[in-house]
Amino acid sequence: MASKLRQHSVSSVRKLQELVHDSNVQLAQFRNVVQCIGTGQDGPQLRNDVDSFGRACIKSCEAAKSCILPQLRHEGVEFTRHASQFIGCVNACVIEMRRCAALERTFPNGETCITQQQIEHMEEMLETLENLITVHYSTSESSPAERVTPRRRRATNCRPACVCSKLKTSYA
Repeated sequence: MASKLRQHSVSSVRKLQELVHDSNVQLAQFRNVVQCIGTGQDGPQLRNDVDSFGRACIKSCEAAKSCILPQLRHEGVEFTRHASQFIGCVNACVIEMRRCAALERTFPNGETCITQQQIEHMEEMLETLENLITVHYSTSESSPAERVTPRRRRATNCRPACVCSKLKTSYA
C-alpha cells in the first residue's frame, strides 16, 4: 500500500515537472515573438505567431494549474518546489502579456493578440496559486508551542561570571 502511494506521488511529481517544463517552453516562445513587435520583423505573420504562442502559453498554464490544485495539500517537498516554480512561470507570463499589450498599443497592426480578459484571467490564476501556496505553508507549519528551542550552549572553558579574557581589545 505504501509503495503504491509513493508510486502515485512520484508519477504526479513527474507529470507536474513535465507540465511546468512545457509552460516554460511556451513562455519562452511567446517572449521571443513579443520581443519582435515594433521591429523590422513585425508583420501579420508575427502577430499570428504572437496570438498562437500566447494562447498556447495560457493553455499550458491551465493544464499545470489543474494538476497542482487538487494535489497541493497532499504532496511532499518536491511537488511543492515544482508548484513554486510554476507560480514564477505564471508571474512571468503575466508580465510578458502586459508587455505585449503595451507594445501592441504602441505599434498597432490590426487586431490585438492579447486581450485584457486574457491578462485578467492569468492574474486571477496567479493570485489563486499564490493564496493556496500561502495557506499550504501557513497550515503545514507547527505551532509555536510544539517547537522545541535548543538550549544555548556555553563554551567549555568560559566562565560567565567573569569578563572574558580571550577578547582582544586592541588590534594595534
